[in-house]
Amino acid sequence: MENDSSYPQSSNSDGETDDGSESFDRRQLIGAEIESTELLPEVESLCITGEARPGHTIQATGFSLNGTVRCDFAWLRFYDSGRQSYIPGEKKPEHLVTADDVDSYLAVEVIPIGKEEQMGDLVRIFANEHKKITCGNEMQDAVEQNFFNGHASFDAYFVGYYDDRQKVKLELTKDKYIIKDEKLHPIVNMKFLPHMTITIPAESPTGIEIHNSEVSESLKLKTENSTLRDLIVLTMRSFLLRATEKSQKKKQRKRCFFF
Repeated sequence: MENDSSYPQSSNSDGETDDGSESFDRRQLIGAEIESTELLPEVESLCITGEARPGHTIQATGFSLNGTVRCDFAWLRFYDSGRQSYIPGEKKPEHLVTADDVDSYLAVEVIPIGKEEQMGDLVRIFANEHKKITCGNEMQDAVEQNFFNGHASFDAYFVGYYDDRQKVKLELTKDKYIIKDEKLHPIVNMKFLPHMTITIPAESPTGIEIHNSEVSESLKLKTENSTLRDLIVLTMRSFLLRATEKSQKKKQRKRCFFF
């Protein structure tokens, strides 16, 4: 009697038995292979346009590919020492170059994002053709002239506790800075000290903060525009550096004993 099977079996090209259905594991593997062939979001021809020096805005531009719907941006600075730091709050394709960028290598990192939040590969590109950011000839000449003269004067606004502004005159000398009111009466008279820092607040496009570890609150100034702000910051930092080096030399001389 012939064997009449109700479930005839067939063999595939590898000689394996095929019962007409694929195992769950095999279907998963095939699905993963198909998914892996899908192209990830991508950005092509990424570049930075604009003049990379203080007071100027630069912008990252490129072409979106493979279903990219948006991009995440981050700006960062690299230094000769090998240190790198991300710039707080800079999450847009545009960046206003400031005095803080001078003497660093400025870059932007871009991550393309797809419709389903797929992340493409991170792309990084440097501004200024991967050369150090400088403050430009005109501003550099002004900073050097102020340093050589040992004196500088600027119009600014003194920012009070309630963010109220008072028009003031900021005067810098070799060893201190003075803030005078509109009648030229001194309201702040402080020496440049080694533990003092002059910073640019991320939330203010024209702000300056002077930090002194001996005082609990920082002193805040604002200017008419970011270019003037950067000139003041670079000048103050050069005066502070000179005063600090002078103070250190005095300490070294005091430690010397001659027999």
